[in-house]
Amino acid sequence: MANNVKKVNSIAIASIKKINGIAAASIKKLNGEEFSVSADPSTTTPTNPNFNFDNGDLRSTEHTSICYDPDNNFIIVAYRDADNSNYGTVRAASISGTTLTWGAEYVFASETATNIGIAYNTSDDVIMLGFSGASYNTIKVIAATVGAAANDPSDTDDIAFGSVVNVFAGSSGNSNSSVGYGMIEYNPTYNTATICYENGADSGDANFVAAVSVSGTTCTAGTPVEVVDTTEEFMAQEYDPDIGKTIIVYDNGTKIGARVASQSGTGNRTIALGTEALYGNNSGFTAVSEYYGGMPVAYDTSADKHHVIFYDDSLSAVRMNYFTVSGTSVTWSTGTAATISSGTSSGNETGGGVAYNAARNRIITYGATATSTSSNYNFEYHTISGSTYTSQGSATIIEEGLRNRSQHVPSVQTNSFHANTTILVYADVGGSTGGGRIKLLDAGS
Repeated sequence: MANNVKKVNSIAIASIKKINGIAAASIKKLNGEEFSVSADPSTTTPTNPNFNFDNGDLRSTEHTSICYDPDNNFIIVAYRDADNSNYGTVRAASISGTTLTWGAEYVFASETATNIGIAYNTSDDVIMLGFSGASYNTIKVIAATVGAAANDPSDTDDIAFGSVVNVFAGSSGNSNSSVGYGMIEYNPTYNTATICYENGADSGDANFVAAVSVSGTTCTAGTPVEVVDTTEEFMAQEYDPDIGKTIIVYDNGTKIGARVASQSGTGNRTIALGTEALYGNNSGFTAVSEYYGGMPVAYDTSADKHHVIFYDDSLSAVRMNYFTVSGTSVTWSTGTAATISSGTSSGNETGGGVAYNAARNRIITYGATATSTSSNYNFEYHTISGSTYTSQGSATIIEEGLRNRSQHVPSVQTNSFHANTTILVYADVGGSTGGGRIKLLDAGS
């Protein structure tokens, strides 16, 4: 876009933040002239960023996830409260400007809940949570309605849960493994959520996916389907609105695979998987995301591309490439993969993820800079034209001095947007600032 407006009331465009109360970055024309304002990447710490606290004291938080409730304009975080017997917990917040107002905490699982994922069902106006339970990592799902007063800390009955349903039960000697960042994905076309996990009863510990429908807050799980026969338990999911299907991305031990999930039958709970499409050699998710990393795939609604970050063993570094989908066929790009600067310490082996910000039309990659007890978290932006990535080439600090779990990274999810920013949730495990926190990331323009 050409910027034909150089000054407003003799003030240089670069110095203007708002015009008549509207953010300058949101204005496309001024008095009929093309108008644009560039903005550098930045972060904002909202007022009341911490969501796991008791009488003002921050509590240890793990396994965080986030979703956006468009009906109430809330963000809803799910997490394991390590200071409350590791129970699965949710909390809703309204956001005004950069101020968060948190409601009461609600326990959805009175057991040790692991690798929690949360999604918002826009057809039935409920949240759906996938997690693994304490008994041999049984894979479970539960749904809840969210009332308009869920952001009121004095209201303790505005999030109402149904009953927990087993998607796949574990047993002695056959413990399942769950995947934190790709645990659950909602598909509005089929009105189901799909849940991915590693099947402990399978001879090769293969990865499976199951579809879950909901009526009110009653969940019904379909028959699980094998995605890939591998002992790797790193999977991701992404809904593609252009084809109305969910794409499952995974690490098969040597390459990255992607398959399209079509659904049919009663409640759309029967899954048929498209042909596997593989990319890269000696490439995978293991060193990128770990168990507590972010989502390694993001759908770009402008370019109709699925961006995937992965670890390239031959380069000892993280890269990003994309695939496109037509029908049930996946095609990987043969172009040059993007170089990633975020989370650069230890050859990018410290976890991270990718997100797409439609408001800025930019891709965000983020990661930790160390596996030690003192780590920084940072992010950078990328754009794509045709098959060519252009990257920021440097990283913007999210937070410094985080305390990381040994061999893992603070849990991060980015799937909610507010005022051109990407809302990010993460946990400082055992750190001095403690607890779970929210940060607003602006990819710039």
